[in-house]
Parts: sequence; C-alpha cells; structure tokens
Amino acid sequence: MHIVELQYSDDPAAKIVATMRKWLDSGNAQPTIRYSLLGTATLLRVDFELESEARAFAQAFGGSIL
Repeated sequence: MHIVELQYSDDPAAKIVATMRKWLDSGNAQPTIRYSLLGTATLLRVDFELESEARAFAQAFGGSIL
C-alpha cells in the first residue's frame, strides 16, 4: 500500500475532496480516502495500491508519500 498524506488549512475540505474525486475518476483510480480534522486543518490520507498512482496524486495535490 502506498499512502499519500496531504494537509490543508485554508480551503474547505468538501471543495478539495471534490477536486480530488474528479482527478481520481479521470484515471480510474480506486484508493481509500481517510481524513482527520485538526482544529482548522484537514489531514487527508489516500491509500493507493500502485506506487505510480500515489506519486502522480502526490505531485498533483502537493502531498507527501509516507
């Protein structure tokens, strides 16, 4: 499993997730998405089976591969 972690503090989580969903749908990726609310920040962890999908997603959204 390849996990991408992203943290946002300024954008509403729903808008971010909608944008990510469009990106994921365009490539037919089927990751597991988990999120946590940390005060005013949203922490997302997106689990991919393929490393190439995880790297592309992390690059597209400014995330880090754990």
